[in-house]
Formats: sequence, structure tokens, C-alpha cells
Amino acid sequence: MYQRSSYHGGLLPSGWFLVIHGRHEFTDAEVKQLSQAAEVVACFVEEHVMVSKAACWKNGQEVWSVTHDAQESLHHLEAQGELPLGFAAIRDRLTKQQEEEDDCDFIFDIPVSLAAEITGYRHDETRKETFETFVRPSFFEGLFG
Repeated sequence: MYQRSSYHGGLLPSGWFLVIHGRHEFTDAEVKQLSQAAEVVACFVEEHVMVSKAACWKNGQEVWSVTHDAQESLHHLEAQGELPLGFAAIRDRLTKQQEEEDDCDFIFDIPVSLAAEITGYRHDETRKETFETFVRPSFFEGLFG
């Protein structure tokens, strides 16, 4: 499904509408445009370099963002803006776990867990839902269905 289209998604049980941009991060310009008429929670995960980011945009403005980049440090965490109420509990739980078990990158999961708490979606969980693929038909698909 990822290979055929740049975009796919669907309605989540939480009421959020999921849009997955292939295997690419949405640019700030794209999220700004999407958030003109809706609240948008964007989450980006790049596991091979252990970078994760979650951000909320509303009315074309970024409300908050949380970023982890293990290339900076295993304990790197940058948080900005009006953070959601659940942020502190998630950060504290995973920071404590990081201190107790320093052989794994638990800080990486802070942005991912925050986005999941808000939207009900995690990229690494098995889902019952199926999502639509948003494909612009090729010339021949348009002709022949």
C-alpha cells in the first residue's frame, strides 16, 4: 500500500482522520495548510536514526512540538509551545525508564506516545481498520479503469 501512493488514510475510532504521507515527513508548509481549517497532530518517526517528532498545528500556527534526536544525545528532548496535559506524565515515565535501562532509547518514544495519546494511533501497532489509498489514476487507469 505504501508503494502505490504518496498518501493514504481514513477515519480512526477516536474521531481523528489519519493521513499517512508514504514514508515522508509532512513539511511545515503542508501542515500549515492542512491546519487552516482543522487541528492537526503530525508525527514523524525515523527509526534507523532514532528521530521522532510530534507537533500540533491549529489555524496555520504551530501550537506545540516535541522532538527527540538520538544523534544529538540519547537523552535529547526538545519541547516547545503550549504542551498538552499528558506530556509531563509521558516524559516523566519514559525518562525514568531511560535512567533505569540505559541500553534502549526510551526518550524516542515520548513524541510517539504523546501523538498516540491524543489521536489513538501508533505507527507500530497492528490495526483492525483498513485505510484508503489516495491515488491519482494514471492515464491508462483513467481510460481502462
